[in-house]
Amino acid sequence: MFLNQNRIDNKFKFNEEVNSKFITNQTDSILVFAETKDDSIFSIYIKNNEKKSLKIFPQDNSLYLIQEALNEKNEWKPIEFWGYSTCGNSYDKTINLEPQKIIHLTTDRYSGNFKTRIRFRLLLDKMNYFSNEIPSTINKSKFEKSKWFLEFAKLFTKISGENVEKQMFLKESF
Repeated sequence: MFLNQNRIDNKFKFNEEVNSKFITNQTDSILVFAETKDDSIFSIYIKNNEKKSLKIFPQDNSLYLIQEALNEKNEWKPIEFWGYSTCGNSYDKTINLEPQKIIHLTTDRYSGNFKTRIRFRLLLDKMNYFSNEIPSTINKSKFEKSKWFLEFAKLFTKISGENVEKQMFLKESF
């Protein structure tokens, strides 16, 4: 299990080809669509499905997003975690996402010998949004908490108490 390293594509321009990937009758305020870009990258598109602009507060040009995978019991489990920054400079940018507009992100795609399905969990304004499912492969070890995860958890346990895993897995905001 590693830290998610998504990156906002600041050069992305809205276009109808990308817009057509979203299901038109969805009613969620935020829509998330993911696809395989190549052997090592996923593309994630986030659409403001509201009639009003949405203010997004990224951390270091990344959104609060992690990958989850289906385990052998067919349960969704995180294979990444979110590492909150303690530096105020990490939060100096605001994105104003106009109605019906889209942001593009890229993130790492893992591989391995375990066939599964991947989805993305996005946390915005204390709400979770999920992408579509994508067939993929990972190593089963991705479900295990790494030493890196445990070190981050120790740091944030001092700050936020017992809900560290909920925060690092984006089930609660920090």
